[in-house]
Amino acid sequence: MKRRILSSLGVLALCGGAVLGVTQTATAGETGAQAGYFWLFQHDNYGGSSKNFSGDDRYLNNTNWNGTSSRVDNGASSMKNQTGSDVVLYETNGCSGPTYFARPNSVDSDFSNNNFDNKASCVDFR
Repeated sequence: MKRRILSSLGVLALCGGAVLGVTQTATAGETGAQAGYFWLFQHDNYGGSSKNFSGDDRYLNNTNWNGTSSRVDNGASSMKNQTGSDVVLYETNGCSGPTYFARPNSVDSDFSNNNFDNKASCVDFR
């Protein structure tokens, strides 16, 4: 009887440890923490400050990089689209003008090759 109780307690301890291990906090640089967001990055290769979006933001002139007081408007150089949605970036606040198109679950480490470096002023989920 004692052996059965101790065995049951051991199984519960293992299960409890497994549950605790699953709930660990991830950093913004990890895929799990970024999943479900569209990310803009200040520099090429996902460097510098970042800003995550889960929906439209038509006026990036009113949006700051995460943890800063610097505006995102006309300051993005790379992106990660880790959503299931197409995302269109516009050159003008209010979502007009020339565009940049990001397919679902795509990345672009350098907007220069698309002639869109430091031009994003609107984020539009489709």
